[in-house]
Parts: sequence; C-alpha cells; structure tokens
Amino acid sequence: MSPARRRPAVAAPAAGSAGKSAGSTRGVAEAATAVGSIIELVVGQVAHGGFCVARAGGRVVFVRHALPGERVRARVTDDSHDRYWRADAVDVLTPAPQRVAAPCPHAGPGACGGCDWQHADLAAQRRGKAEVIAEALRRFGGLDAEADPEAHPAPGSPAAPGSPAAPGSPAAPVPPAAPRAAAVPADRPGEASTRRGPVRVIVETVSVDGGSDQAGSDQGGSDQAGSGADDGLGWRTRMRFAVTAQGEIGLRASRSHEVVATPDCRIAHPLVAAALAGRRFPGADAVEVAASPSTGQVAVAVHPAGAAPAPGEVVETVEQRRFQLGPDVFWQVHPGAPRVLVAAVRDALRPGPGETALDLYSGAGLFAAFLAVDVGPGGRVVAMESDAAAVAAAARSLADLPEVSLRSVRVTPATVRGVIGSGPTAGRVDIAVLDPPRTGAGPAVMAALLAHHPRAVAYVACDPVALGRDLAAASELGYELVSLRAFDLFPMTAHVECVALLKPRVTEPAVTETVRQVGRIAATGTDRSAPPPPGRPGVSSARHAGARGTSAYPHPDQ
Repeated sequence: MSPARRRPAVAAPAAGSAGKSAGSTRGVAEAATAVGSIIELVVGQVAHGGFCVARAGGRVVFVRHALPGERVRARVTDDSHDRYWRADAVDVLTPAPQRVAAPCPHAGPGACGGCDWQHADLAAQRRGKAEVIAEALRRFGGLDAEADPEAHPAPGSPAAPGSPAAPGSPAAPVPPAAPRAAAVPADRPGEASTRRGPVRVIVETVSVDGGSDQAGSDQGGSDQAGSGADDGLGWRTRMRFAVTAQGEIGLRASRSHEVVATPDCRIAHPLVAAALAGRRFPGADAVEVAASPSTGQVAVAVHPAGAAPAPGEVVETVEQRRFQLGPDVFWQVHPGAPRVLVAAVRDALRPGPGETALDLYSGAGLFAAFLAVDVGPGGRVVAMESDAAAVAAAARSLADLPEVSLRSVRVTPATVRGVIGSGPTAGRVDIAVLDPPRTGAGPAVMAALLAHHPRAVAYVACDPVALGRDLAAASELGYELVSLRAFDLFPMTAHVECVALLKPRVTEPAVTETVRQVGRIAATGTDRSAPPPPGRPGVSSARHAGARGTSAYPHPDQ
C-alpha cells in the first residue's frame, strides 16, 4: 500500500555553537513552554517521517525543512514529549550543498504539509530514503544494512553529484548506475543461505510516464526505472484535498488542521490540476480526484455527498489489462508504480505454470491479475481483501481470469490459515505476495502465512519500519530476506515503496517444522494485523531494541 525511518547518534554541535545552543535550550526549558522559541542547531541525519535529527542541550530535536550538516535557527513547534521536541528550520545559517529553492510556493515552515523534501535535490532525497530503509532494517529487522555507497554517494565524496544549479532551477541529473548485483544475493529454493555482507539499499527512480515495464534487470537493476523527465513533480494521480472557508482546494499544514490553499499543487498530475483549475467548492469538506494517465479519464468526488454529481469510474491500463476503479478504490498514485511493482513482484517470485499463489491485501487485483497469467489454467490465485469496493472492482476487472478466487474477507491469522482448507484435503501454497497497510502484516499474520511454507514470498511495503518488524518475525520462522528493491514513487515526500523477497533459510523439511512450531505459538498471541489504537503506535520488541544498529535517540513512532 501507499500513500511513514530511523538514524544513529547525531554528531555534536560544531565548536562555537554548542555553548550557545545548549544555553539557549536550558533557558527555554525553564519557561512554561518552549513552543515558539528559537534555538540554534547543527543538523544530523535524516530520520523516518520527513525530518532530520539534531540535539540541543542533550535533548533530541526533530527538525523539518533542514538537511544533514546544516546549521540552522529553528522554531520549536512541539514540546509535549519528555524525550524530544519538534521544530521547523526558519533560518539556514550554513546551507548544505544539496539544498535547492523549493519549486512549490506553498512549501516551507508553517505552510503546506503535503511535501517534506522540496528543499533538497532529488539525489539527496533518495539517499535519505535509502538511509531510512537501512536504519529500519538494522533497528527493527536485526539486519546488517546500509545505503548503497555507489548508488547514493555521501555528499562531498568524489562520486557525489555536483553542486545544485542556481536557485529555482532543477538539480543536475544523476546518471543511471551500471547494472549491479542484487542488494542481497538470491538463493535457489530449499538451499541454505549464501548471503554475505550487508544489505545495500538502492532507491530507484521511476519516471512519471511509466515508460519501463520493469525497473531494472534481474541482476538488481540500475538507478533509473523507466524514462522521461525526472524533476519529482506532476506525478500524483489521486489526491484528497481539504477545502478552505472560501471554497478553495488545499492541503493541511504539517501536524495541523489548518488548511493551506494549494490550487497549484506542484506534485499533482497535470490531469488532476486541469480538472480543478479555477473551481471552487463552497460548502464542501473535501474533494477527491482520481486521474488515469493511461486513458485520460478523471473522476472528481465532492464530500459531503450531494454537493456535486456523483463521480464515475476511471479505467487504468497496465500491460493492456483494464482495471475499472471508482475514486474510493485504492490504486497506486504514481503513474509508473503499477507496472514497476508488478514487474518487481513477478521477477522476485518467478511464478510457474500450475502453481498456487496467495495475494493478501489484494486491493483491486493488480498483482492477482498478472500472477494468474503466470500460473496459467492449471494454477490458482487466491486473493484476500476486506474493502468491499475494491473486491467489487477486482471482480469486474478480473472476470476473464477463472484462475483467480476472490475472497472478501479481512486478512487475519485465522483467515490466512484456512485460506486453502485444512486437513488431508488442504491445498498447497507455492508463492505469496502481500501488500499490507502502513501498519504492516504483524507477526501473527506472518506466522499464519509462512505456516503454508511457500517457496517464495514477495512483501510490498510502504513503511520500512513495519517491513523491518515483519522481516524479523519471518526470520524467527525460518525465512530470510533474499533481495530488496526500493522505489521512489513519492518524490518530494518522505514516503518510499519496497519489494522484499523472502525464502526459506534452510532446507524445506526443517523450515516446515520450524514454521509449524513457531506458527502455533504466534497464532495464539495478539493479532497485530489490526491497526494499533489511536495514539498507541507499535513498538519494537526487546529483541530488536537490542539489535545491532539501534539508534541512540528516541523517535515519535515509539
């Protein structure tokens, strides 16, 4: 699913600024509230959620609108937590070479919260996302991981891109990297692990035109997926806008209910922008737009219902297959995402004729449709989805594929355990793909899935922290990360999409017994496939809190 990242200890403030920063923070701490106060910070590494980490007077500060290595003056926006504050950089005293002028006039402190990284060039954005993924894999997955130093060179290194162009002009493009080995070497089914060295994370570029059916080769690919202009703008085909008191469309400020008018949102696809140009929606609460670049169709839904005519469906086309979707049905918001993700999943699983595949959290049937083609008439694809509108859309779009069995059920340990029957007549599961919500699948669902001992599992993740936790659960069940690909499907924002391939760590009989034993234990525990209660996000287990690479600072997701 789409459309949130961790970091080790931050370097101490530079000489000459440390005393001033610490002193000012102590003074602020004595006041009734620090909100609105200005503190001077030396900014550290990128963290999960669209901000960087700094320290002031021993306190962790999560800073938006800053970049690693910068010295900034920041306004405190939240001091409600004992372990950390939040702040916005309002004055950049020493800019990083990766800083650029934001292309959107609505980006910046106190303004629209729709984007996180408009002030960074695209190379810096992707390096930051790679570091966030690597940190999540270390901290929550217990894996040795790092951002690939060749694909994402550190600023100032000989391989790093040149200085950004003049303010307001696009950053110099990053040349495509030569094909390289996969981030984690792949094993043949049933063989023992051959993985050596760290997981090296590469965040691949995906063009807006979706010109490439597959982002890279089966050797791990290059940094460039697809073709076309790469400025990080004009990619979002599905958007939900709030509405101002004057009826203008807008987005909310960061961590706020305030609506900032954004009639010219820079990341909106041109079809979305054209559909809303010059329009106002008095009395509406929200406006949803769904555009299909493959067919040119646009649907606009105004809330509350009745404020405008009911919207129609749009048709998305992927590899000549048509998907009929209402604007309320989940679909990837980047035009190139469906083709790139389908190619990555098929390349990872390599489905064979006659195999049985599970598609968990199947949505409108994107993966199920192409897995059905791969397994053929002698195979079967069982797709599980709880959203009724998505299941109805899948039923229409996949009506010509008798290999697909749609199940309108919530994905839980019980439904996954019983998906192919039980006892002597139970069927087998050869491969599986899951595309869970941002909270992840959870250890109980992972245990139920792996109890079917598939030969390969493709995990599509929109949150690297949830992915790390579920990879740790899979490791306890005898499965390991074999390959990982990451795609920049949400430029200018903190979001990133991953496709992880899991396979049994040891020979099949041993894996089967391990999965059965641990699966019985996990299935009796708490079902973490359900979203956590509001205000109570999941935390890592004690095992992962002590894993190699644990960060030395707290995080608001914990």
